[in-house]
Amino acid sequence: MKSSTFKYSMLTVGIAASLGIVSTANAAESAAASTPTIDNVATATYKIGAIAQTPVQSNKVTVNITQSAAFSLTAKNDDGNATDDYNRSAIVTPKGRVAFNHTLTNSGNVEDTYTLSLAQGGTIPGSTQDASSYDLAATNVTYTVYNADGTVKKATTVTGTDFQNTNIVLKPNEHADILISAKTVGNVGGNSQNLTLSAASTFFTNSDTTKATLTNINNSITKVPVFKITSKVSSTLNLNDPSSKVTYTIKVRNDETASYAANANNIIVFDGLPEGLRLADQPNLSVSNNATIVPGNEGKGSSSADDSVRVTLLNLEPGQEATITFDVQKDQNETLTNPKNVINHASVSLDLGENQVIYDSTDGTDPKQNTNVFYPAGDDSEVTDGTTNTTTGSDSAAPLVANQRALSIVSPTKKEIPTSTTESTQVTHSVILSNTGKEVEGDKPGEVKFTITPNANNKVTVVTGSVELIYDADNNPNTPNAVYTITRDVNGDNDLSTAVPKNGAPPWTGMAPNSIVTITYKVESDKAIIDTTETTTVTLVLGGQDVPTLGERIAKNTTTVKGLKLLKEQALNETCAASTSLTFTQADVAASPGNCIVYKITAFNNFSNADARFTFNDLVISDTTARFNNKAQVLTTSTSPAFTIRLAEVADANVLPTDNTYGATASSTAVSGTVNSLAPQKYAAMVFAVKINPDGTTTP
Repeated sequence: MKSSTFKYSMLTVGIAASLGIVSTANAAESAAASTPTIDNVATATYKIGAIAQTPVQSNKVTVNITQSAAFSLTAKNDDGNATDDYNRSAIVTPKGRVAFNHTLTNSGNVEDTYTLSLAQGGTIPGSTQDASSYDLAATNVTYTVYNADGTVKKATTVTGTDFQNTNIVLKPNEHADILISAKTVGNVGGNSQNLTLSAASTFFTNSDTTKATLTNINNSITKVPVFKITSKVSSTLNLNDPSSKVTYTIKVRNDETASYAANANNIIVFDGLPEGLRLADQPNLSVSNNATIVPGNEGKGSSSADDSVRVTLLNLEPGQEATITFDVQKDQNETLTNPKNVINHASVSLDLGENQVIYDSTDGTDPKQNTNVFYPAGDDSEVTDGTTNTTTGSDSAAPLVANQRALSIVSPTKKEIPTSTTESTQVTHSVILSNTGKEVEGDKPGEVKFTITPNANNKVTVVTGSVELIYDADNNPNTPNAVYTITRDVNGDNDLSTAVPKNGAPPWTGMAPNSIVTITYKVESDKAIIDTTETTTVTLVLGGQDVPTLGERIAKNTTTVKGLKLLKEQALNETCAASTSLTFTQADVAASPGNCIVYKITAFNNFSNADARFTFNDLVISDTTARFNNKAQVLTTSTSPAFTIRLAEVADANVLPTDNTYGATASSTAVSGTVNSLAPQKYAAMVFAVKINPDGTTTP
């Protein structure tokens, strides 16, 4: 989000003419006679090794040389975008409540009255507006007016309906914070709702109605936890042996494959065993994620034995999974119906607030299941044959049967990469394939395959021919491993049976029981965007006889793009004295002719680790003087007043360079310097000063 701003010049026509001012239209500014300003942006280029990286541009800083009447309406939610007038992608649950923050500021020199209103909808580029919307009558709006010194003047809370056409009076430098607690209506997971806040200035209505109204558009995305429940059993149950027991494993995952998945806190998981089963004498109750598990007598049977488990205090973020295990025996006091196909169902419930409780079950006939109220049509389905259900929010319950094969793909990696790579700066990802079953795996074509799939249209891609297998036959770190290469077939699959020995490894004969294979591959980047994260999905594809259903089938490796971060700040020095204490800011500053402005440009290598491969070379920091040549003079050691241009490494972003280690200079076109190298997590900063030209002049 950013501030929408209108300004109205208070210069006389004579002064405006003397400064050579021409009236212009600007989407962020309303001006009857434009005022001279200095808009300043710094740029930088750098290399990693011999490869030029993506050029970087700093934030813009603005000096308003004269006072002006102005007001702004700022969208204040932290949505990761500081360049627009929107509160984007605020998270809300179905029929839930979402907070939108705004600030209305009178930054001019006249008192003004502003009329505020709310309206459904509004167009945000790249954001859809679904049929769902907001209940204004149930929405609360709190607006707090602050004096110029920051003290509270008054605070008022009304409904969204009563807020319509509310008038707020602000004196110069006063502001009002506006909190909209918006109640959504008719929304399910994935829906997008827009709400427009407008502020109309009485001052500008009387001077130029085309520029009198500012708007911020709020957008909420409906998100809700998406539960993927899997119930599996370890083996068959020997009905001829009263002590025979099996282990049930219940996995509850917050399904990150749903784009609308949200965090879930205080989940309740319940499993009531079918009639004929009870918890074992020693049930070995276990639950992950610091949740709580207790036994109970709430199952389908009629005996007094414990035949249920209940899990509480379970929290899951999207992509997180909880595992619940417990041992079960035959209840000798009950009949086990259809012993060849006993299905044990588990359910999940979560209170979302606003009187909304989501209930999901592996049993599609459970009358309490209500996921259709919260998920889009088609999400959430159930299978009870033990097969893997891959649809979003899908649930699976396995019958009580034997299973000899078991494979799982786990342990994805997280790495960092430059915006552009050479062979030496590529990074290696890996996942681990475990054979926890009782059969040799991957010795037959089509039995064990995997795919490696990057994000569509991403800038981080898999290096062709870089896939290798590191085989640990006995899962023992003290014995040597064997390395194999593997090539994709025409369908894009990597088939374990085609593994080719490398470095003297023996011929491939498949994965022995309890062995592991570490799958490795390299990724490279080409003009990727700093601070973006790309995902590469490794998917296990199983075939052959008795395809296993236990274990993870998907692992997601993430690659975060790192590089140069550039920050531009400015400080007002009214007297131009070298000893003046300076306060640097990214915000606009007001300056008068004869004042000085000190600029600071900070470069940061934001790679996390001290990896010599990612040290920046030939880092050129430059600030083009064409932006202020006709409005201010660059100061050097030979000007009056004098100012020393400095460029050096600094401890952090708040520190000024003490010398000119890298020899920054001012030319007729730019102030610039070159940092020879900048290691990860290191800073370099350049400072220089300009003096605002005297009244009535346009050149130094």
